[in-house]
Amino acid sequence: MENGQSRQPLKTTLLPSFFLPVWLCERFLMSRTSLGTMRSDAPTIQDVARVAGVSTATVSRALSSPGRVSERTRHIVLEAVEETGYVANEMARNLRQQKSNSICVIAPDLSNPFFSFIISGIEQICGPKGYGVFVTESGLSQKDKMRVVNLMAAARTDGYIVLDGLLDHSMLKARGRTENLAPIVSACEWTNGSSAPSVTVDNVGGAVQAVEHLAALGHTKIGHITGPRENVLTVERIKGFKRGLDSCGLEYRDDFVLEGGFSLESGHEAAEKWLQMKDRPTAMFCASDREAFGFISRLAKDGVKVPEDVSVIGFDDIEVSGFFVPALTTVSQPRVQIGRRAAEMLFELIQGEADPEDANPQLDVQLVVRESTAAPAQAT
Repeated sequence: MENGQSRQPLKTTLLPSFFLPVWLCERFLMSRTSLGTMRSDAPTIQDVARVAGVSTATVSRALSSPGRVSERTRHIVLEAVEETGYVANEMARNLRQQKSNSICVIAPDLSNPFFSFIISGIEQICGPKGYGVFVTESGLSQKDKMRVVNLMAAARTDGYIVLDGLLDHSMLKARGRTENLAPIVSACEWTNGSSAPSVTVDNVGGAVQAVEHLAALGHTKIGHITGPRENVLTVERIKGFKRGLDSCGLEYRDDFVLEGGFSLESGHEAAEKWLQMKDRPTAMFCASDREAFGFISRLAKDGVKVPEDVSVIGFDDIEVSGFFVPALTTVSQPRVQIGRRAAEMLFELIQGEADPEDANPQLDVQLVVRESTAAPAQAT
């Protein structure tokens, strides 16, 4: 998940395994674009030691383990690095091997807390390997997505983890920029028709679990708030919603399905439509937790109580779900595991060790029952 409707300004950040002065990072990145011009007479660590008036061992410690030298020594060494134009051995080795020791994660909405645990899982794999993790937002508009496509085509990174199913990989081919593109792994969402491996969860099965739980409580009039119309997760969760109704012998009604957008705002709007219904569902399965929060909070303004008047189930199990009032029953996604598996798969691709038998793993989800679901009023 989850492409919501509201957006903060586009953002890019870095989760680093180490820190270097800005000017040194810039020199490294600029050096990557002129790899072919590197000369054998490039400044060496001995040159830095001579200018700084220290040993080569001290230079090495100051650059790789700055905590092991005094602040004054580190400052002297960094000034010598700047004066000589030296690029550290690790950087130089990466340049020669066309490596950056970094990957880029592309998410549709960095304001959505859903993605934080996935990114944490990615960092758990990348950090110990000495890889930095860049995170950028792809946004909603075609212009924003083309900006990211251009970034992917031109950036110097070792691989990408894409969390946005609306970022069409075919746009790269249309621009003729796939020849040197780093490996791509999709996670959570995926792009139909793309050959990129993906890590997904059982969205259909999760929706079936939600409907069967509501039916077991005695609900026969069950509605659904969808995700964005064009999103792959929306399609899968509607499929599961219909399958769950069918398995319980319940009727699917078009008027009980309200269009949403994975966002608080869309849940709020769906609640207003629900309030206007003469024949209302007694339970609602929401395609995301944020939709459920928006739905419940809007109903509360009109004195409608959850679960006394209507039961509500979400999807995702973001952290606030267990602390919301009432605590939200939801389908829990293993978000850290998603991030870890996506990162593991990406490193397998980078190293040329990918297993075609495990190219598209699907992880299990779990229904977490809390306080937002109960038997319908007429059944109590």
